[in-house]
Parts: sequence; structure tokens; C-alpha cells
Amino acid sequence: MRYLIIGYLLASASFGQSVGQSDRGAISGTVKDPLGHPVANAPIQAKNAATGSVSKAVSDKTGRYTLADVPTGAYEISVALQGVKPFEQKGVMVAAAKTLDLNIKLEEGTQLSTLGEDSLAIMADRKRHNPPTGPTPRTVEGKPDLSGVWWSPVTVEPGTAEWLPGAQAIAKKRLENNAIDSPQAHCLPSPVVRLGPLFELAQTRQFVVVISDDESPGFHQIHLDRATHLKEPDPDLWYGDSIGHWENDTLVVDRVTFNEGVWMDQPAHPHSDKLHVIERYRRPDLGHLEKEVTVDDPGVLAKPWTFKQVADLAAGEEIREFICAENNRDLVHMVGK
Repeated sequence: MRYLIIGYLLASASFGQSVGQSDRGAISGTVKDPLGHPVANAPIQAKNAATGSVSKAVSDKTGRYTLADVPTGAYEISVALQGVKPFEQKGVMVAAAKTLDLNIKLEEGTQLSTLGEDSLAIMADRKRHNPPTGPTPRTVEGKPDLSGVWWSPVTVEPGTAEWLPGAQAIAKKRLENNAIDSPQAHCLPSPVVRLGPLFELAQTRQFVVVISDDESPGFHQIHLDRATHLKEPDPDLWYGDSIGHWENDTLVVDRVTFNEGVWMDQPAHPHSDKLHVIERYRRPDLGHLEKEVTVDDPGVLAKPWTFKQVADLAAGEEIREFICAENNRDLVHMVGK
């Protein structure tokens, strides 16, 4: 199955009940998916326009969230979820002793959402998560064993990506053209920071193989058997040259030298030849994988961008072979603008 959702968020706001302090307020609401179902574990972030201070909340199993005890002023509200275009809404006003009701609905947006049925599959998959409990499995060397099939990571701390004007202009142009040039739609690798809807880690002493469902070729190696990058950089590496080492129980992955054709993320941002990605993997228990990603690219970002994700173990699932060219339903719908 091939699917990619790029969505947008619609938010309706009104002031609700009073809150206690005269110099502070709150923001509260519900996050729902395109089918009207509540979205659990959605990260909501509010950045104060004047001070830059950030307040964070995560929606509960009913989709409800609350940003409590927020200083009065104007805020930028953002939500970032895998498979949905990150949302930023500026000018959200928090008034003294008031709670702002801000309800967020996720919407599908572009022709890359193949015929709608795939979005239903993604929502169904999310509801099936039931990760097992137990201690972290370990290798004979005593390192955490990251091996397993995992559901697509959920972003729990989106961070703030400060794109340079040129990068923003390129992303805007690509999306306005209905992402007709998306590499993934043409059976080429998906964006640098994308994984899923299922992905697998196969760990050995010499390397870790990362296998990502629903893309071609969909795999790359993290070399644990060399401490430096290739002496002669290979510009044809769509996934970059990846080397890794252990820092206690954290696998630190260093990726450089990416093919110029790969996109940075699903919102269609580009990268430059200065792109450097650091990934940190931890397995705190049997059923969960934590991933912290730092994207450093002074050619497109004003400063490094760090975000955090958590993936659930997809017990009983397996990744089947995916031959994009045999069943590429995107191209007939890619009409541009």
C-alpha cells in the first residue's frame, strides 16, 4: 500500500471559563483526526511571541489537551504529527483569567492522499497499538537490542524549525504545484526525517539495518564497524552515509552526504550540501523506542532543529516487500498546477 498524507489544521477558538490568576490564562481544546475521532498523544506547543518562552502539552486518549498557567499575550500554536503537515498559527491571544477554547481538526490536503482509503488505514493502525510490556532486551554484549518492527514514530516534542527564506520559498512552490515533483511519488526515497507507516530495525554487532515500509528502496545501513565517514563522499546516497556508536544505552547515529534530490521533510523543505543529521535511539523497555533527531543544515535552517519521537513496538506485524513501480497509483493523479 502506498500512502502519504499532507494535511492542514483548522482551529476554531472562543473564550471560555475564567481561570484563577489575573496575569495568566490557559488554552484548552480537542484534537481530532479527519474522521472526527480524537487523537491521543498529539504534541501541542505554544510559543510566546514577545518572550520566546514555550509551553507544551500532549493530548490524552480523548483528544483533550490543556496548556495551563500561560502568561497573557500573543502566541504561536504548533502541532506536528507524522504524516500530517506541521501546523503553525500565529496571533493566538491569551487573555488574563480566561481559558481560550482552541479545537483542532486534522484535515487531508493534497492529491498525494491516494483515493482516501489509505488515510483510513493509517487511523486504523493507530488504534491497533498495544505494545507489550517488559524489560529492555539486550544483546550478548549487553547493549540494548533495538531489533523489531515498529509503528511510525509519533512526535512528542516538535521543536522549532527556523527555515531560511529561500527554503521556505522552495517548499511553498513545491506544495503550490501539488508536490508533483515529490521523489516518493516517483518511486524514489521519502524525505530524510520520515519513517513508516511501519519500520524495522535489524541489529547486529557490525551494523543496524533500517527498513522503512512503503518506499523504494526503503532500507539503509548504519555502520557500527567504522568510526569515520567515507573518505570519498558518495553524492548518490539518498539516505546519506550513516555511522553509529554507543553512548551507554543510547545509539548515536551520524548521517552526512545526501543526494541533492531528496526532500528534507514531508512539508517539502529542501536541504543543502551542508546537511548533517544526528539521531539518538533509546529502548527504555520492551514496547517503546525513543528517537531524538537533530537536523543541522546552515544552508536552509537558521539554527539546528531538534525534535523527539516515540514509536510503539508493532508486535506480530511484518514488513512485506514493496515494489513501487508495480503499483504506483500516484502518477496518474499528479497533475501539477
